[in-house]
Amino acid sequence: MNATKIYAVIVIIFGIAYASNLYWLYKLLADIGGSGYFQFSYLIRYIPVFMGITGLIIFIQSKYKRSNLFRVMMCLEVVSFPFVAVWYMLYFTKDMRGLNQRLPINWQVYYAIAINFLLLVSSVVGLHMLSLNKTARLTYVEYSGERTAQFSPVKADIRFANRLIDAIMIIYVLLINIASFNAFSDYGSRFQPQYIFLLEIPFLLLYYIILEGIFNTTAGKCATGTTITNANGERPSFGQIAGRTFCRLIPFEAFSFFAAGARGWHDTMSNTYVVQSINKEDAFMDEIIFDAELENPPV
Repeated sequence: MNATKIYAVIVIIFGIAYASNLYWLYKLLADIGGSGYFQFSYLIRYIPVFMGITGLIIFIQSKYKRSNLFRVMMCLEVVSFPFVAVWYMLYFTKDMRGLNQRLPINWQVYYAIAINFLLLVSSVVGLHMLSLNKTARLTYVEYSGERTAQFSPVKADIRFANRLIDAIMIIYVLLINIASFNAFSDYGSRFQPQYIFLLEIPFLLLYYIILEGIFNTTAGKCATGTTITNANGERPSFGQIAGRTFCRLIPFEAFSFFAAGARGWHDTMSNTYVVQSINKEDAFMDEIIFDAELENPPV
């Protein structure tokens, strides 16, 4: 199966999932209309659905070329799946809070499990293929028969956007997914927002290790069209990614990219760079300077 057919299958799976979410949103709004009871969390939960639909449309219309927003939603599915898996495990094994009974097991439950599993597989495959198709935007310089690649790290405003989007993603996943566990908890042990601060560091490490270590990206980098390279303009090793990740725990490291060169401590300590990315089929040599031009300047 070629890449186009694989992308088509991924699009169909996400399309079915988003259509199902829109159906349940319609049912929710109908119920709210009858009861007059509304919570702001209802709206927050469905924001990714509309973002995903937008990203899906852009991805299709561009013939699978413009994938930034769609890849952001794939990142969301990948990092959310562990929480989703735990939630379904509790669904099958634990009583609902206040009901002292299990929820019914019907076709809708199995359908939801199947959709979540297919979304995970599609996201892993899609991120892998799309990340392999991305390369750093390089400028090639040829001198004395040797060609070397040069690149410019992105500026501080892009780094700030990356960090902000990643932070929003981390907080959103923790807030939405962990709060859903209240359905299985006792009244005295319900989820509180401050619990996020206890889980933020472990999840931050997991977030960057998974997304940067496996797919060489994060939600922020997908959104801004950037990628990570080593000093040679190539994909960093897993060791470098691990180093970048743990360096993020240094106090005030989050502000270090505002220094000269817009490189944070996690960049300099791991000898990595964040640069603009480009599709491989669109890559070209921006500039080639031949040694003949340098050695024989015009008189």
